[in-house]
Amino acid sequence: MRKILLGVSSLAVVVLAVLFLVYPAWVVGSLVIDPRLRATGESRFVPAWFLDATPRFTAWAEMYLSSRHAASLHHQDVAGTEWPMFGAVFYLVTAEELHRRGAIDATRGRVRQAVDRAVEIVASPDTATWVITKWGPSYLERENVFYRMLLIMGFAAYDSMTGDQRYQATMTEQRTSLARELMAAPFHVLDDYPGECYPNNVLWAVAAIQRASRLSGTNSDDLVAAIMTAMNGPLKAQEGMPAFQVDARSGALLQGARGCGNSGILPFAAELDVDKAVKWYRAYEKGFWKDTGWAVGFTEEPHGTAQDFMDVDSGPVVFGFGSVASAFGIGAAKSVGRFDHAAPLTMEAVAAAWPTPFGMILPGAMGYLAADSWSLGEVALLYTMTRPVFTEETVPFTGRTPLMVWLLFIVYAGLGILVIRARIRFLIAACRKTPGT
Repeated sequence: MRKILLGVSSLAVVVLAVLFLVYPAWVVGSLVIDPRLRATGESRFVPAWFLDATPRFTAWAEMYLSSRHAASLHHQDVAGTEWPMFGAVFYLVTAEELHRRGAIDATRGRVRQAVDRAVEIVASPDTATWVITKWGPSYLERENVFYRMLLIMGFAAYDSMTGDQRYQATMTEQRTSLARELMAAPFHVLDDYPGECYPNNVLWAVAAIQRASRLSGTNSDDLVAAIMTAMNGPLKAQEGMPAFQVDARSGALLQGARGCGNSGILPFAAELDVDKAVKWYRAYEKGFWKDTGWAVGFTEEPHGTAQDFMDVDSGPVVFGFGSVASAFGIGAAKSVGRFDHAAPLTMEAVAAAWPTPFGMILPGAMGYLAADSWSLGEVALLYTMTRPVFTEETVPFTGRTPLMVWLLFIVYAGLGILVIRARIRFLIAACRKTPGT
């Protein structure tokens, strides 16, 4: 009996080592030699990762909706209130892009179930509880750019994928009214929350309006031209990128360009005006790109800043690298054809995420701590990895792999081998000492 127990426990340890150490090493090693990642900035594993994350997203979304958790949150709980809405839209936009390419079918099966739950989160009045507290009953009638942008973008993605037009009336009403407000505003920007205006969110809103307009057979080209001109003029910071925060009424710059904002704004900037996006990316690279040999990525603050700044938008800043800036920098780089940046950033992000057959552990843990969801972190990563390319000219990745990727590969593989070897040796020694069964 003792031999049987030792055998079972040893097998369990070996299986865990394979799943949580050997498997991550295999994933990281596969990324390093992935020719598609180097040539296109996107790994061949992305559709499979999305399908793998889908059941986790669905389980969370159903729990979130049935518990009415959103209605109980305090309006100042930024992660708890924003992440679920953001995450649902990230899922919808990612599914839309993969569906457009034919990599997945979003009209049936598990993906359709997840898409339906995601759009229900976007549409749910419970999800809007925090902005109703901030803006009052007229929250859909004035400003409130962040929430209304997500509403329009989520509905547009759902309509585009499924052909289901149940949200079309609300989407049309919101995109026309918000477009009218933005055109009338002095600098074509409005507040996300009372007294808080972030150009990043405004540009996303214009992209959402343009997407919704095209679904209706029209366009919002005048608004696109207006916002791009403003952000390339009075709302541009000295770093050559749009300011992170401004005063919507006066146009005064309250925060200069920041990494998290730059990485967030570029994919949709490329969708709206690729030439300006390419110029912005060059400025971003000049002022924020960092290569130490051990790692590459974007800093949260421009080069020369005395100390690292960190908040809920930036995420952790480690050795000067902004986690949000670098993770969302994958999509920023891809959108303008800079695969020489997107590929190593992807390698680093996946290696640091601790990839397992059960999802990516680190993004999952961050999502769970912030919004009680093991899926939202990896959905955000998949969103940035799937951003489309808008330039004709691209730069493949031909450089060296960052040393941190190799280090993590060695840690995963080395620990896995050590654990398995130690357990096998222990089992052999125990069996030799144990008489009979």
